[in-house]
Amino acid sequence: LLHHPVEITLYRVVQEAMTNAARHSGGYTLSVLLTRRGSRVQAIIEDDGTGFNVEMARRSGSSVGLHSMAERVELLGGDLEIESSQDGTTVFVEVPV
Repeated sequence: LLHHPVEITLYRVVQEAMTNAARHSGGYTLSVLLTRRGSRVQAIIEDDGTGFNVEMARRSGSSVGLHSMAERVELLGGDLEIESSQDGTTVFVEVPV
């Protein structure tokens, strides 16, 4: 079992990553993997879309979704990493439980 703030954060971050993939990636496949490793929970959300420039999206301020995901994870003392290329995007989330 997870504490409520952890559950809500994971739910919202996974929801946002899936929504972004559906709206913007142009891909056909989306996968979500949730694992618990000791005192941490990890989520990996991956698509096979066209990708985007992560740094440019963060700097432009136009990506409210990316900002809110990072903020939610940081509030729990977790880590959020986004990797994107022409072969797709992967969102890595890890939070303490």
